[in-house]
Amino acid sequence: MSTTTWNRFEAEILFLDPNDVPRGIEALAAAGCEFEIDHDAIDEHGPTIFGWVRGWTKLDENDIADWLLAIVDPLGGDVVQWGFSPDKFDRGIT
Repeated sequence: MSTTTWNRFEAEILFLDPNDVPRGIEALAAAGCEFEIDHDAIDEHGPTIFGWVRGWTKLDENDIADWLLAIVDPLGGDVVQWGFSPDKFDRGIT
C-alpha cells in the first residue's frame, strides 16, 4: 500500500473582464475547486475581478499555477500567487 498526500492550496486569480467570471467559476468547480470573489481588491485601471481559489491537490506546489492557468487562461483569467495551506491529509492507496 502506498500513501498519497493531498495538500490544501490557495491561489489568487484575476479576471480582466467581469463577464468571464461565471464561466471561470464553472470551470474551476469542474476541476474540484472553490472560487470566492475578493470584493475588497480593486483595480484602479479597469474592471478586473480578483478572487481566491481553494482546493485539494496531489501536485507539487510549483505545478499549481500552471494547472490553474490552463483552466482560467482561455477564459481571460490569470494566476497571481499560489501556495499550500496548512491543511493536508494522507490517503492510503492500495
